[in-house]
Amino acid sequence: MTNIVKFGAVVVAATAILSSSAAAQGVFVGVEGALLQSQVKLDDIYPSVLDDPKDTSIELGLKGGYDFDAFRVWGGYSYRTKGSEDYNMKDGADFINGEFNWQTHNILVGADYTPSLTDSFKLALGAYTGLSIVKGEFSGQAEYTTDGLTYVMDNDSTTGTGAIFGLKLGGIYEVVENNEIEFGIKGDYQTTGIEDYDNILNYGVYVGYNYKF
Repeated sequence: MTNIVKFGAVVVAATAILSSSAAAQGVFVGVEGALLQSQVKLDDIYPSVLDDPKDTSIELGLKGGYDFDAFRVWGGYSYRTKGSEDYNMKDGADFINGEFNWQTHNILVGADYTPSLTDSFKLALGAYTGLSIVKGEFSGQAEYTTDGLTYVMDNDSTTGTGAIFGLKLGGIYEVVENNEIEFGIKGDYQTTGIEDYDNILNYGVYVGYNYKF
């Protein structure tokens, strides 16, 4: 009789563990917003006295994936609002009078390590990559000489396709069953596919909401 009771207790405990694990797994969808500091690395054709443009950008995104409890995989899309910086400089015959601006659309895939720290809170350590569509624009006029070559710019706009590579560190808090708030810091590096813009570096804070099915 004692052995039967022990066996029954083991079965109940195992069932509870498996049920808890199954509840922690599943498909999820989410939305995310971020406040980012964004800086463009200009090509060497620009005068060395010209600082690389930087600005604050807002990111809005959608994602969906599968949560395996201790880790998850996902895919998504994000849009980053226009960053810009004005320049009004003159050096001898060289001058730049105008605004550089840039904005991006990103198609992403990622994976996160999400170990539980408490019953309702998880660590989120992840990496992501994907396709980055960048629009770069100069509004104004400029004329300058670099390495013996003279460049003239007048309201130029270009779109290119590059890659994005990023890391994120944060936490996931289960507010109520199947509803999560996610927050943390993130940073990424984008290539642009645009001759004048070598790359874009972004870093900042993010917050999001996930619903698990």
